[in-house]
Amino acid sequence: MNYNADVLVIGGGQAALRCAIEAREQGASVMMVTKGKAGGGGSSVISDGVHSSIFSKGDSPESFYRDIMRGGKSINNTRLVRVLAEECTARVMELGEKFGIETYYEKEVATPGHSFPRRCYAGDGTGKSITHKMREYAQHIGVQWIENTWVVDLMGDGRIQGAVGWREDEWIQVAAGSTILASGGIGGLYAQSDNPLDVSGECIGMAWRHGATMQDMEFIQFYPYRLVEPKNIDLYTKLFAKGAKMLNTAGQRFMESFSRKEMETRDVLCYEMYKNGPVFLDITEVNPIQLDTISPKLAMLMKKGYDGPLRMEPVEHYSIGGISVDEYGRTGVPGLYVCGECTGGLHGANRLGGGSLTESLVFGKRTGYAAAQEAVPILQAQSLLNEQEQDPLQIGFTGEGKAVIGQYRKEIQQLMWNRVGIHRTMAGLQQAVAELNTMSRNVQQDMRLNGRASQVLADMIRSAWALSYSALTRKESRGAHQMADFAAERPEWLGNIKIQGEKSQFSPVQGSE
Repeated sequence: MNYNADVLVIGGGQAALRCAIEAREQGASVMMVTKGKAGGGGSSVISDGVHSSIFSKGDSPESFYRDIMRGGKSINNTRLVRVLAEECTARVMELGEKFGIETYYEKEVATPGHSFPRRCYAGDGTGKSITHKMREYAQHIGVQWIENTWVVDLMGDGRIQGAVGWREDEWIQVAAGSTILASGGIGGLYAQSDNPLDVSGECIGMAWRHGATMQDMEFIQFYPYRLVEPKNIDLYTKLFAKGAKMLNTAGQRFMESFSRKEMETRDVLCYEMYKNGPVFLDITEVNPIQLDTISPKLAMLMKKGYDGPLRMEPVEHYSIGGISVDEYGRTGVPGLYVCGECTGGLHGANRLGGGSLTESLVFGKRTGYAAAQEAVPILQAQSLLNEQEQDPLQIGFTGEGKAVIGQYRKEIQQLMWNRVGIHRTMAGLQQAVAELNTMSRNVQQDMRLNGRASQVLADMIRSAWALSYSALTRKESRGAHQMADFAAERPEWLGNIKIQGEKSQFSPVQGSE
């Protein structure tokens, strides 16, 4: 089935919705295409709804800018950081003023890496309470969507003119004057991740295949505040500001010598947890009444009489790197824009807490604006589908084809977790790159896969390969990239690794703005 729109948005989470809303309000016709339900997919939906805003006495955009740069180890795109710091407060205020979402400001505790309290909780503490409201707003102003559709390729030669996807038993083609990718990161390519299954990284590989540049792919953020025994519970940082501790098997508080203890930035804390694991949570000094408020799920567990070990373990949480963009989401590929977690540059080597959802609001508005203003009228893009692919049984997204994709994906997940995780070595990264190269060749020759199914899988592998290759290239430890062979930052690596086509290059930081 064929559709036309001024602006096509690929994705279903907060970044995609904010792009779509802004483009529509600029007068463009807008079509969203998402794997699941609009407002019901992506990492933002399962988040805790935390944004960053400037509201504390003495705080300022300049202070926030410095914090982000310090957290990112000074390799951030300074223009993107400046935009976020200056526009975050206005965009966060729109949650209530524009979308009718209740907000609550945490005024006591500063999130790790932040010099002032900046946390703004939106909705009921769940991301879906935000995206559902944004979906309602988008629907009211005329944004349209095609749901339960897996986008498999971009359309266009020279200029991107839309995309093609698969829904149930039919092909969907959307011709568009501008196309926005807001499809999330690559968390689903790690064995241990708090990302939903629909975040699988193939759109980053797809954009790269069409000429976009990747950058900072080696930086993957792991989330430290995760209880895994006796059950999976995400813990708020405030719990550790109120007396909770992390202990090793000897009962020692291994973060004791750090100035902010368990409130250090995520990159530091995760690596210390790796070195001192297994890690156990100690809440003996937390007021039970406060526990009810700070961590209701943990409080309920304790009220039920659980007295066993509370084991913690980091999980893959966020893709810091991605497609290179400017402050309006432009990629350098005509007609193609990118927004949200699938971009790179803003966060440098490590993202501060509260940055992801804020980014989706700030740059969603900007990207939607640019895509609408710069859309080129298109009647209908040339179809990518050959005659064989018109037969649903030949496209590889049914039956055995899906099972084969699942098998390869599990192999990728284990490889990435074991070789490209929190702790990295040259030998492990070399093995990862080699195995992904072999896997890529095997996919091309696998007779169980047809056409577009093998292409989607190849795009997943491209993303995993770019991450592994960039990590192997960066011979130092910086932020979320920790190398056993190179245990410290090295000044000659103050810059960004970029990959375009088959070529990679290192771009040194050129100084401040």
